[in-house]
Amino acid sequence: MGFHRDILALDDEDLERFVRDWIARKTSDYVEVQRFSGAGDLGRDIVGFLTDRRHEGPWHNYQCKQYGRTLATSSALLELGKILYHSDSGEFTPPTAYFFVAPRGMGRDLEKLVFNPSELRTALIDRWNAVCARKIVTGQTIALEGSLLALVNAFDFGQVKRLTVDDILGDETAAPVLAKWFGADPGPAPRGIVPLDVDVREQLYLGQLIDAYGERAGSPFDDHVAVGDHPEFGEHLQDQRKRFFEADAFNRFYRDNTLEEDLEALHDDVYHGVSGHYRGNHGDTLGRIDAVMSQAAAVTPGGLLARHARVPVKQGFCHHFANDGKFVWKR
Repeated sequence: MGFHRDILALDDEDLERFVRDWIARKTSDYVEVQRFSGAGDLGRDIVGFLTDRRHEGPWHNYQCKQYGRTLATSSALLELGKILYHSDSGEFTPPTAYFFVAPRGMGRDLEKLVFNPSELRTALIDRWNAVCARKIVTGQTIALEGSLLALVNAFDFGQVKRLTVDDILGDETAAPVLAKWFGADPGPAPRGIVPLDVDVREQLYLGQLIDAYGERAGSPFDDHVAVGDHPEFGEHLQDQRKRFFEADAFNRFYRDNTLEEDLEALHDDVYHGVSGHYRGNHGDTLGRIDAVMSQAAAVTPGGLLARHARVPVKQGFCHHFANDGKFVWKR
């Protein structure tokens, strides 16, 4: 993806907001994500909590550094010293992982330290007076001794890591955030595949369809197999199942690759585009379904995903509306 320049162009505040949106997508990793900013951040920028114990349990810190150059060793050591000092002061437990989000990367000396954790600890201790002691708390000199020194020696510096713009762009959970911030096109969804057997997700709309065919035929059908064997309705039923699974594949793909509101906006456009025809007067239930399908094909939605909403997808949304209770085909 060609979004290197867009991320590099973000200012400090926007980088933090971007990272917050990105980390919030990591729902399998974190139960909660918070952004701390301003003078009272205590060395935290974006925090991912692994449990509902929050700062009393395991948590990860994402320290955002948007500079016009690579991240310098002195800046990184100060940030590490700051968060360890506030941990020792009882503000929170030490983070179990610490990420420097530095879109332009790290200087060579700092990169070497990060990839050699014991050397990173030694550098922090050796350079404490030069880079940390007078800069953590305004007007105070913080000595590296006692419990603070013990914490520095006990801290796992192997959990200090870097994240560059390439790391961000290479993370699949970033795709929805890139779409939100920069209008990234996630590309077309895969085509839907219709299973031979009825899927449990089909039962609601399919039951209504079977009733609609029975109403038109003048006698009920036992199941979808009986409808499938009918010379008039069999092909019609297959079209509806195809549409349902085209929409299903579309929904699944874009839930993973865009923000939820993008997909909701598309659903909303299609719903309002066909709802008048759904509520109109029709000869029978199948007439209502066909009218809605024809109108769905003609709807021209807006938004990020509109270009990828093919006709069967828009029509399939309507069967999903029936599944969700927004539509009841037989009224």
